[in-house]
Amino acid sequence: MTSRIIAFVAAALICMLSAPAEPQSPKDWVDIKDPQELRALYSNKTFRGNGWVGHYRADGKGITIVPGSKPIPRTWEVRGKDQVCVTPEGGSTNCFRFQRDRKNPNEVVITNVKDGFSLMFTLEDGIPNF
Repeated sequence: MTSRIIAFVAAALICMLSAPAEPQSPKDWVDIKDPQELRALYSNKTFRGNGWVGHYRADGKGITIVPGSKPIPRTWEVRGKDQVCVTPEGGSTNCFRFQRDRKNPNEVVITNVKDGFSLMFTLEDGIPNF
């Protein structure tokens, strides 16, 4: 009986100590609707998503790397006030809208205009040579 009590107390302590001290607040996403900000978003930046990395230069060229696949060269351009369109080498163009987290502007959500598919990535300054 004593070992059951000790196990219960240990499990309860682990649960209490592993819980965050403060509740996580929901993200407060802000639309990016400024061509200058969109251009800055892609100019010499690295996007890190879940299982992929994208590197984009200010000259409109980029590359996406997915582990186990060949890197995919691409081009990008700002269209209108709220979209960036990306064309992978040998593929068709996709246009995207963007949102940033108000508290952490390096967390970005990208939404495909055509099908509404969204994904989140972390934005970093700088790119490798490619």
